[in-house]
Amino acid sequence: MSNDLAFYYRLLLRRLPVMIVIVTLCAGIGIAVALTLPPKYSADATLLVEGAQIPDELAASTVRTEAKEQLQIIQQRLMTRTNLVDIANKFRVFAGESGLTPDDVVERMREQTSIRLTAGRDGATFMSIAFSSGNGKTSADVVNEFVTIVLAADTKIRTGGAEQTLAFFEQQVERLNSQLSRMSAQIVAFKEENKGSLPEGLDYRLDRQSTLQERLNLVARDKASLVDQRDRLIAVGAAAAQQPVRMTPEQQQLARLNAELVEWESVLSGTNPKVKVLKAKIAELEKRIDSLGRVGPSGTGSVLELQLAEIDSRISFADQEIERTEAELAALRQAIEATPKVAIHLEELEREYQNIQTLYNQAVAARATAQTGEQIELTAKGERISVIEQAATPSSPTSPRRKLIAGGGIFAGAALASLFYILSELLNRAIRRPVDLTRGLGIQPLVTIPYIEEESTRQRRRAIKTIAVVGALIAIPFGLWAIHTFYLPLDLLIANAMTRVGL
Repeated sequence: MSNDLAFYYRLLLRRLPVMIVIVTLCAGIGIAVALTLPPKYSADATLLVEGAQIPDELAASTVRTEAKEQLQIIQQRLMTRTNLVDIANKFRVFAGESGLTPDDVVERMREQTSIRLTAGRDGATFMSIAFSSGNGKTSADVVNEFVTIVLAADTKIRTGGAEQTLAFFEQQVERLNSQLSRMSAQIVAFKEENKGSLPEGLDYRLDRQSTLQERLNLVARDKASLVDQRDRLIAVGAAAAQQPVRMTPEQQQLARLNAELVEWESVLSGTNPKVKVLKAKIAELEKRIDSLGRVGPSGTGSVLELQLAEIDSRISFADQEIERTEAELAALRQAIEATPKVAIHLEELEREYQNIQTLYNQAVAARATAQTGEQIELTAKGERISVIEQAATPSSPTSPRRKLIAGGGIFAGAALASLFYILSELLNRAIRRPVDLTRGLGIQPLVTIPYIEEESTRQRRRAIKTIAVVGALIAIPFGLWAIHTFYLPLDLLIANAMTRVGL
């Protein structure tokens, strides 16, 4: 066991120069990267979604977007191409880098921007915005510009939503009001067109029909009585009726007044003043005719003709009254028969009017709610985003972590050197010890004679190793400096390499 340890120790000393070169190379690269990477300053701000200041039970906002959803919408609007290019140009974020295309600017801005949403199940919702840049003031200015855009977008979304809601319900109220006016005019026109068949007048028309039917029966009976009376008069005075009759003016006026009296008595009561006046005129005219005493050989015929004329006049009036009553009854029957159809159509119109009226009332109530919601949003009394912590100019860079990078380079060098030592031993199949001879050939040697190296050869080999190590220690830093100075800065070189490998 002690022989193996001594053997591996000697191998370690033999490979130590190469391992030192590996460690030195990695450490040099790590230190060079740590020293050459530009400083990055990061500024951040924190936003909070505050709840409504007025309880929903008293007055609710009409904007019902969830806080997290609204922040996600604002985040997408914030990271648009136009915003990022405008902000980069406004604050000259990449002033020292020429040749960047707008696509490069947008990509770099998105890489250097960090937005994090934090929303508890029953807790508050936060939004953290951070931006890293080579200049501390630039990073703070960019974050504050982001915050300004977020607040403006939140106000625009909420007030815009409230205004659009109010505008919608105002249009609804106007539209429904127009429909109500049209329906009201349509109902009025329909009632005017069918005023004789409206359902509210059905009871009157039925009563009127009964009254007219009774009058028709009464007038028919009166007419039948008059016809019978006329027939009897004609039968009694047939001979006298054949003689010519000459009526005086007074007799003609008496016949007219009797006919008029019969007409008015059919519609007015006997106590009506007009009927009384007519009876008085008839009585006075009859006295005047009697006083004249014009009853000669033709007097009997004249009286008969007067009586027949009076009866004929009354019969004619009865015929006219029957015709008028029957016409009115026909019109009433037609109106009564049309009433159900008119009632159904009218009911449909009124039902549609009531439906529109209900929608109108709902729209008016919704408009009032929308007006309240708009006032809540305009006065910032609803849910809103507020700034908890404004971005401040960082006093020290947040990256790179130079000590960690340098230590990582040294550690990587040590790891690679150890890996080199282990792999070189595992891959080396040469016979260097008696035990290797036994393992390789399967025989037990009697004696082994070691290789005896001359002193000059040993010194020359050591000198070569020393020169190689020293050269590596000098060449590695010089090479890194030359690359950084004459080819490409190491930070950009490393950034490009990381981009190509997808890191």
